[in-house]
Amino acid sequence: MNPISGDTQPNPMKLPEIIAGMEAQDIRADLAFTTASESPSLLGQRAVEEGYDMVVVGGGDGTVSEVAKGLIHAPIPLGIIPIGTYNNIARSLNLPTDVAEACAVLAHGEIKSIDVGQANNENYFFEAAGVGLDAALFPLGEEIKGGRWGRMLQAAQLAIGYKPQRLNIQFDRPISEAILQPASRRRFLLRRLGRNRSKFRIEALLVAIANGPYYGTGFTVAPDAIMDDGLLTVSVFRDFSKWELIRHFWSISKGQYHRSSKIETYQVAEVRLTSKAKLPVHIDGHPLGELPVTLKSIKHALKVIVPAADMPSYKRKDDPNPPVALPVASADGLD
Repeated sequence: MNPISGDTQPNPMKLPEIIAGMEAQDIRADLAFTTASESPSLLGQRAVEEGYDMVVVGGGDGTVSEVAKGLIHAPIPLGIIPIGTYNNIARSLNLPTDVAEACAVLAHGEIKSIDVGQANNENYFFEAAGVGLDAALFPLGEEIKGGRWGRMLQAAQLAIGYKPQRLNIQFDRPISEAILQPASRRRFLLRRLGRNRSKFRIEALLVAIANGPYYGTGFTVAPDAIMDDGLLTVSVFRDFSKWELIRHFWSISKGQYHRSSKIETYQVAEVRLTSKAKLPVHIDGHPLGELPVTLKSIKHALKVIVPAADMPSYKRKDDPNPPVALPVASADGLD
């Protein structure tokens, strides 16, 4: 557990509720807090070395992803009690936000294996990576979602003033196999880009490369992304009008998804992006420098605990607009 994480109150204040939920399910657990000397990933690795059956994380996306890094290719699963500020990973896995229900999933759920994204064969990500306007806007996301008008205006001005940039995209497969568009749009793009080509040059405001449907402060950037298919969903945002940009980012900041013919969607196992311009890159909201970058999906690299097929379908309080394609996964964790 991260002692300084939480949405409306610090996580340690929720410990009595978590303990009660675990006791109700006859779950025995040891508690560990993240510290400066014991990072979340080290705690995950230590749990594997000491023979624990699973690692359970009580926290949000930051703590979950850090613990998960210590469990990649590990034999034990990660379990999640989503009590952080944002819970995109849990949301993508259809995990309940109610503590008692989350504990029931730990006790009676099933193990599934999910994919993990990797940048430049080194840095892991679980939600999404982004290039261009995406990376420039990310630092303002929390304040936009919180309704802070000054930051919302700043973000709108940045989005409106940001110009499409030229970049090269190379897939690990032909465009005809990667493209994910309605039939009419698909035919148009194949004629323009070339059916058998895997590399093309475009002008785009941003490119989002998603492992799951949600990231950031709950942005619904890739509703078609599934977390256990071995693929990344690449969304290319071409030139928008000012009104289209404002409407789009307002929608996704509220967890909705505004579809547009100017967004091209592809699914690939690996993608490389290059540009002569100095375009910023982020992974899970953390700056990764500038292009070039190579991103790939590591299929079924992480085991997680998810609701079993015969368990109730949980209605999440924070998810009025569930993803079009529900990703599933498998693993369990501790924090």
